[in-house]
Amino acid sequence: VMGKAKFFLGEAGKGAQMKLVVNMIMGSMMASFAEGIVLAEEIGLEKEDLLEVIGLGAINSPMYNLKGPNMIQRSYPTAFPLKHQQKDLRLALQLGEKLAQITPMAAAANELYKGV
Repeated sequence: VMGKAKFFLGEAGKGAQMKLVVNMIMGSMMASFAEGIVLAEEIGLEKEDLLEVIGLGAINSPMYNLKGPNMIQRSYPTAFPLKHQQKDLRLALQLGEKLAQITPMAAAANELYKGV
């Protein structure tokens, strides 16, 4: 079960691999989202406006809607510890390496999460 739906993904282990892929995407997108919030603030844009513009566009995401209001207030309640996010990024990178699949964005996010 992933969220509210059930999926048959194949042989044993495919569910865990799906979770790694999803968490790899989430880790990369949240790192970029955080950088965007800081850049917007640094150039004098209202962070609330940024959230509204994102919410009205093609990149809108439930994760941005959930985390964004806290992030712009510099409040970071823990729902998924960063050490677990980094672990999943590391495992996804290892999976990619086994398949000779390059994942430079996930690798960059992984390095970022290592430092937190």
